Amino acid sequence: MKATKPRAIPLSAIPHLDDRSAEVAQIWITDRAGSTVVIDAGVLADAEMFGVLIADTIAHAARAHAAALGIGEAEAAALIWRGLDGARPDIDPAAAARIANHPGGLN
Repeated sequence: MKATKPRAIPLSAIPHLDDRSAEVAQIWITDRAGSTVVIDAGVLADAEMFGVLIADTIAHAARAHAAALGIGEAEAAALIWRGLDGARPDIDPAAAARIANHPGGLN
């Protein structure tokens, strides 16, 4: 059986999107060719705050995957975090030292 074609995610039915909303990123996958990610860093210029947005995105993804796969939300979240941890590079010690005095610290 041939897989269905990818489709755009319809946004018109999402009630929270209005003139105060701003698109921050778009993500596409290509079969056997990786991903393409486009980020408008000017929308959310604080890199640390972008990390908070990614954590919130993971929570939304866990809910979506739980519903789609028929598993618990906690299990879906654990799988997503495991994938993220496996793909994350080691932190550059020099970068960690530079942000040690950042208002957000390393936490």
